[in-house]
Formats: sequence, C-alpha cells, structure tokens
Amino acid sequence: MIRRRQYLIKKKFQIGFLARFIALLVIESVLIVSLFMYAASNTLTTGYANSTLRIERTASFFFVSFVLIILIVAIGIALAGLILFVLLSHRIAGPLYRFEKALKQIEEGDLTARINLRKSDQLVELKEAFNSLAHSLDARVGTIKAGLSEIERALAVNNDPRASANILDILKRLKDEIRHFKITSTLKE
Repeated sequence: MIRRRQYLIKKKFQIGFLARFIALLVIESVLIVSLFMYAASNTLTTGYANSTLRIERTASFFFVSFVLIILIVAIGIALAGLILFVLLSHRIAGPLYRFEKALKQIEEGDLTARINLRKSDQLVELKEAFNSLAHSLDARVGTIKAGLSEIERALAVNNDPRASANILDILKRLKDEIRHFKITSTLKE
C-alpha cells in the first residue's frame, strides 16, 4: 500500500478550511458554556464534596467540571476532525491541483492534457467537462493543422488549376473550423 508523504497539497486552501473548522468548534464551545451559565444563573444546586454537603449557585457549582468536559470534548473532536480533514481534503485539494496542472499544460500548448481522478475524489463532473473541452480543442486544432499541411502540399504544385481549387476548398474548411472560436483579438473576420 502506498503511503502519502505530502498531506497538504493545496496548503492555503486546506489550512484556511481547517482554521474555519477550529474557529467553528471554539465558537460552539463558548456558546454551550454561555448558554449553560445563563440557564443556571438563578438556580441553586446541592451536592456533596468529599463528605460535606454544599449548597451553591448551579453555575459556580458546575463551572469547573463543565468547562473541563467541554475542553476535553473539543480537543477530542478537533483531533478527530484534523485527522479526518487531512484524509478527506485530498478528495478536493487533489483534484484542484490536477486541474491547475492540466490547465497549465494547455496554456503551454499541450492539448493532449487530460485529468484522471480516483473514484472517491470530488469534482468528477467538472473533470468530464474539462476532458470533453480538451478533446474538442485537440480535435479542432488537429483539423486546422492537417488543413495547413494540405495547403503546403498543394502549393508545392505550381500553376495547377486543380491545386488552386483544392487550396480554396481547404481554406474554406479551415475558415469554418476557425469560426467555431470566439476571440477577443482585433483581427476578427
């Protein structure tokens, strides 16, 4: 079995997500303690400490043990959440990393770039759309390259009327293929 050596793939994303999780946990703990203190503010509680009967306000009687319980539970949930988060965040951060890598390849001109994800990863629908786009671009640019090669071969035959007609036909097909793309360039047709 292959062990992960890199637990944080997209550090900024994963650390930010983890920080929000911990902040939520702290807010929940503070709210629970505050609500208990409010609910117990006007009540009395009796209990034995060692062999002495104590009568105190409920809030002060339970405060130390209640805060201790909240801290233990919060730390336990935080540790379990941290472990679970690191393992599960790869299902999102890993695909995001692969998308960025594939987009960089396409930006550099490699239209053969495709994304492969594990079955357990998220963003599978986006992967399908991305791969479909990359395949379409690859096919259209391939058609344009093939047409240009045909034009070069036809131009090699000098003063042949059939070659000229063939070149015009190829140019028409290339124009049709190029019209598929919307561009921002000022050299529009």
